[in-house]
Amino acid sequence: MKRIITLTSFLIRDLSRSLAAIVPLASTLAFGLIAFEYGMEQAQFFVVAGVGMGTICLITVLLLASRANRASSYLLIARLRRRSELLAALMLSGLVITAALALFITAGNLVAGRLTLDFPSALWILPTWLPVWILAATLALALSGLVGRGGSHLVGYALLAGLLSASERKAFLIRHGMEWLSQTIGAILWPVSTLLERASVGSHGRDYLLAWTLTWAYAVLLYALAAALFKDKDLLWSE
Repeated sequence: MKRIITLTSFLIRDLSRSLAAIVPLASTLAFGLIAFEYGMEQAQFFVVAGVGMGTICLITVLLLASRANRASSYLLIARLRRRSELLAALMLSGLVITAALALFITAGNLVAGRLTLDFPSALWILPTWLPVWILAATLALALSGLVGRGGSHLVGYALLAGLLSASERKAFLIRHGMEWLSQTIGAILWPVSTLLERASVGSHGRDYLLAWTLTWAYAVLLYALAAALFKDKDLLWSE
């Protein structure tokens, strides 16, 4: 754990000293200005900010992974007992940065009067957003060139794009006799959508707990996939 924390500190400092650090910061500022332009209630904040900051977490981990995927980092990787330690540090770095940025826009909009939160119910934000952000971080690892083998990360991008595109066109799929595909996509996305939806209305019953558990399960599976791909990857002679 001590090595992971040390790696996390190194990765955050490395990103902060590069121009790439502008990307998550600028994305957060743009999201904060656009999403909160007309104000936001707590129910909307759970969903909109949860998804928005989850996306920024994904982008941040992709940036961190791309910086780790350099020849100058290979000596560091070679000294690790397990390569999975680097993956855990990348996730933790992305979560720390995302949490700091989320706190920044939340505090800023609360002060500006564009966000309304009711305590203590607002504290459900923490257990709701955490699995969503960790899922985004593990997805970023699986999509990164750092762990990609034989173009597997490109296949991942294609699958993700297809999944999101089909999710937005469910009515089209049903009209063209592909209701089974629409139901399959709905089942895949059910955990995250249900988790945020139930939290937004203050319902934390069986559906919330099931969605929370399945979201964590998705994250574990994606992390296991990334770790398996990265475990014995030839970094010097990659495909």
